[in-house]
Amino acid sequence: MKERPVLISAIILTLIIELILMILVYNKVGAERLPSQIGRLIFQLIFIALILTRKSNVGLFMLAAYHIVSGLFGLNSKGSTELLGQILIGFHFIMGIIIYFHDWIENKIGIKNVG
Repeated sequence: MKERPVLISAIILTLIIELILMILVYNKVGAERLPSQIGRLIFQLIFIALILTRKSNVGLFMLAAYHIVSGLFGLNSKGSTELLGQILIGFHFIMGIIIYFHDWIENKIGIKNVG
């Protein structure tokens, strides 16, 4: 998919990080939090499917909003004082901004949209 490389890269990175987090939390806590993590992953996959199949602005907005809201909720979590918690909060904010403004970023770095 050469149409939107910044968006596709952000989505791939998001999925990789989400899967790594699921594995790490499962290894530390067990299956207790697995249902909520699978729900989060499914939620993201629905928006990603909307973006990729229909080039949906609603899906794009919802995925960006998901990341921003996750970052905001992370600010109030117990783990937000730990380094990993702070990194995840920053990751969510950055991914939300990159996903929402991917067209602008691609234009600024000289990538032409073909779609």
